[in-house]
Amino acid sequence: MRGRVGFLAVAAFCAASLASARSSPTASDLEGAWLGTLTHAGEAQDVALELEPHGDGTVTIRLSIPVTHLAHAILGRAPLEIDGPDVRFGPFRFTYAAQAGGGATLTGTVPAGLVPVYEMTVTLRHVARLELPARETLTAPAAEPVWTFDAGAPLWPGPSFADGLVFAGADDGRVHAIEAASGRERWAFRAGAQIRSRATPADGDVYVQADDGVLYKLAASSGEERWRAKVVGTAITRVPLTQPGSRFDCFASDVTVGAGRLYLGTHDGRVLALDPASGARLWEFRTGDSVLAAPALDSGRLYVGSYDGNVYAVDAASGALLWKTNMNGAVVSTPTISGDRLIVGSRSYDLTALDPRSGARVWNRYIWFSWVESPAAVRDGVAFVGSSDAAAVFALDARTGSPQWQQDVYGWSWGQPAVTQQHVVVGTAAASGYVSGHRAGILALDRTTGRPVWHYDVVPAESGTAGFPGSPALGADLVFLAGLDGRVYAFRP
Repeated sequence: MRGRVGFLAVAAFCAASLASARSSPTASDLEGAWLGTLTHAGEAQDVALELEPHGDGTVTIRLSIPVTHLAHAILGRAPLEIDGPDVRFGPFRFTYAAQAGGGATLTGTVPAGLVPVYEMTVTLRHVARLELPARETLTAPAAEPVWTFDAGAPLWPGPSFADGLVFAGADDGRVHAIEAASGRERWAFRAGAQIRSRATPADGDVYVQADDGVLYKLAASSGEERWRAKVVGTAITRVPLTQPGSRFDCFASDVTVGAGRLYLGTHDGRVLALDPASGARLWEFRTGDSVLAAPALDSGRLYVGSYDGNVYAVDAASGALLWKTNMNGAVVSTPTISGDRLIVGSRSYDLTALDPRSGARVWNRYIWFSWVESPAAVRDGVAFVGSSDAAAVFALDARTGSPQWQQDVYGWSWGQPAVTQQHVVVGTAAASGYVSGHRAGILALDRTTGRPVWHYDVVPAESGTAGFPGSPALGADLVFLAGLDGRVYAFRP
């Protein structure tokens, strides 16, 4: 009996040793494609890695994410470390397991650099071939602009429209007033630095914040300066998108006009209330980081997103804090008010509706692998919102968050969509050499179905960013967009 137990113990030890050997891979075992599925909030998306080991102990890593049209993108070359079943390369940490009957898996947590905030575990299966879905070809007809205006410098913020004029601010510090009917310039005003905020027309005047830290009030008809107010102590420095250390802080806050006051956010993290007659400061409220988009005003409250990851509600009369909600990622767009919903996107990949009274979450939609920089546009109970790396526009029920449709727009859609009775018009931007192969242009979508109706493409940039990063503006039966090529475009929407 004792011998029988000894035999079984030895057999078990040998079997365990063989299993351990099978679960401790070699570099050649890891070579090839690995495919898995991520799940979150009831939805699933595929993700794949391709590994190419080298004789020097390193491995080239390629990543594919079909939902963002990322295909075989080289992440880099990293040391390959194997310790029993534990496999490490670059930001990835996996446990290897050989499967009965052949095949193998890699199981681990997705790195925070790919999926911030939420911890997601994935099991990748070793596959013989990686077949990715083809991106749908854009077949909508090309449109021609009614007119274009050459501002002579890149135009990051979108244009605005009032009383027959289109206003656009450029990187050379000039504000242009253009006749909407003809595209002829009415006047130009030069501020002290580049302009990254959308000009705000109100009551015959125009307000625009420049990167010299000054808010300017101009006469809308002539461009005459009414006053200037220092709102930031030092000039603003922005690291370009294509350089290391960029915060992707492309824009500055517009001015919100209401309740007899001006409200704006600042790059140094404050919300200001000013007297529109003189520019005198009435109060200020400090957040934890830059406020890069205009506050939303409703029923005596201001709603503000901050780069510190919070949405704040403050009393519009006094600046007193009413509530704040942590969105788990930088908020760089203006919250959108729709009845008893406050809709706001963040860099946590979430589009969220809050209760304006309390800041409590009402619904949440996860936008896979994509910051949500676009302010939502709501019409007839439907919220239309763009996205960043997802390169898509989404239509959702504003009250429930239920999806209506989703459409590929082939580039970053950071601006607020312009919504007409029939169409949704968006501008897109793209960077040269970017891993997802986006392209820059303009798309008009059918409002009911999301189907592309017409498009306009721009010449890709040899370096840097091209296209239309800001929001379109509607007026005079036209839609206006401002481009990084320095031109303002007018189209029939």
